[in-house]
Amino acid sequence: MRVLLALAAALALASCATDSSDQTAADARDCFFANQVSGYDVVDERTVQVRAGSRRYLLTTLFNARDLDWTQAIAIRSTTSSICTGNGLGVEIIGGDPQRTYPVQAVARAPDPTPGS
Repeated sequence: MRVLLALAAALALASCATDSSDQTAADARDCFFANQVSGYDVVDERTVQVRAGSRRYLLTTLFNARDLDWTQAIAIRSTTSSICTGNGLGVEIIGGDPQRTYPVQAVARAPDPTPGS
């Protein structure tokens, strides 16, 4: 009987831990849609900051982002319906004339600006 109670308690604790980790993963997921992007800024040679609604995201490219012709229309394309923080697989920055494609290596949420900046 004690063995069954111990087993039941262990299963209950395991299910709580699983639910908690699933919730943490869902909370950590931070996504936006490509059509929500309203602005771009080059941060450095490999990083582009985009604005999507009230949030800002950093896209790390495989190529020098300064080489992209920013006077032309720029777009973000994704093979999925949304672009989420983490691995940038399937996300590309496209633009220039002639058109160039810059694969994105990683997507990260930009830090919130400090007040007054």
